[in-house]
Amino acid sequence: MRHAVAFAAGVVVLAMSLPAGAQDFRFKADLFGQKKPAPKPPKVDWNWKPPAAQAPASRPSVICGMTVVPADPAIDPKIRVAPRDNGVKFAMKVVEPTVCAAPPR
Repeated sequence: MRHAVAFAAGVVVLAMSLPAGAQDFRFKADLFGQKKPAPKPPKVDWNWKPPAAQAPASRPSVICGMTVVPADPAIDPKIRVAPRDNGVKFAMKVVEPTVCAAPPR
């Protein structure tokens, strides 16, 4: 038993006399070895102006409390798609609103 106590005391004294490894560790400025240059700012043409040949856009209108933005085929040519005429009859019927009416176009 005396030998075990003496051994344990020796280990404790030895551990206390050595400097702790975590206290001496210093991080490098380049920790992971990544040497990337700073990103370059995007080039901006400050003299750019929108083309004047664009037609004035249709203005949104409010119909029955809902804002309706008219479709502009100049922006997206596939925005207006006609339904196929393949003989299919749809089960939903069209109901004209009775409370509010759309303004004439």
